[in-house]
Amino acid sequence: MKDCPGFVISSARTHEKNASSEMYYVLSELLEQEDVNASPVSGISGLSIATFQGDPVQVLGKIKEMIEDNPLFQYTLKVVPFQYKVSTSIENLKEAAIEFSTKIEEADTWKINVRRRHTQIPRTEIIGAMANEINRGKVNLESPDHYVIVEILGKWTYLAVSSIPELSVSVLQFNEEKDEDDFTF
Repeated sequence: MKDCPGFVISSARTHEKNASSEMYYVLSELLEQEDVNASPVSGISGLSIATFQGDPVQVLGKIKEMIEDNPLFQYTLKVVPFQYKVSTSIENLKEAAIEFSTKIEEADTWKINVRRRHTQIPRTEIIGAMANEINRGKVNLESPDHYVIVEILGKWTYLAVSSIPELSVSVLQFNEEKDEDDFTF
């Protein structure tokens, strides 16, 4: 499992380059992250990947604070953090689950969130294989202590484990809420 901090970025189809540029600007200029690279995912419309040197969960929190006050994004719709990158296979996902189980205490609860694109591996097989390898804590689907994030994009899988309930930031949701606030009479 390779350390690879970054974000999976969702945008409208055909706006992947614009969303990548927005994220590059936010990460490199506004948040001063190092080694920023942002580019569309080849062969998958509406998705981009941004990588940088930093804690993606912390950086996502900063982005959330920034967009609460000021709309930063025009093309970016959703941002999901990841900490690791592996080639997509059940064996690699099992190895990742073993690694993640070291971050979970016996009294903790956890949940696996899977989003998959361009793969034939069934969602239930992914969750079952990973859940069998996490040998600590208990499953809690309602309000877990830890979230295991699995984003499969064809031959690559991006993973994270987080204790923060907001696994992603929906820019669209912030923009809609802000628009609703603007229409008070």
